[in-house]
Amino acid sequence: MDIVYRSIDPGSYQEAYAFNLFWEYSWRDSSAAYIADSEDERRAKTEALIANLSRADRKYHCLAAFVDGEMAGVISLDRMSIDKRPACHVQGLWVHPDHRGRGIARRLKQLSEDWAREMGSEFMDSNVRVDNPNMIALNEQLGYEVARLNFRKALR
Repeated sequence: MDIVYRSIDPGSYQEAYAFNLFWEYSWRDSSAAYIADSEDERRAKTEALIANLSRADRKYHCLAAFVDGEMAGVISLDRMSIDKRPACHVQGLWVHPDHRGRGIARRLKQLSEDWAREMGSEFMDSNVRVDNPNMIALNEQLGYEVARLNFRKALR
């Protein structure tokens, strides 16, 4: 099994589209209430992703793991200011169920940290659902600590 890790190519519509599908799957996995995107929404998000990845300021960065040439996992990053300090936020991380347990998520996070350092970020920021013990454990193993708690109250 050959695993290749690299940035998403904004010049490849097909690759950007596949990345967006993986990112959509990450939201589906995290919420039973998630409503799948329409084909028009997927096309619009793909075009927005290509525009974001083509920005001169390199605010956004997307990496993928390819197993034998097929996309197997993705991570989406956004540089921003958090607490008035330069930071990098993990917008989404998802590995296809057929490829979990092979260290792909760990490697994607490590490569993301390398990129964030190169971009001048002082720290990484990531949100994890409380019902995702595997991702909580991975973050703790990689040295992440709880910085904030996100509370939610249903209003209906």
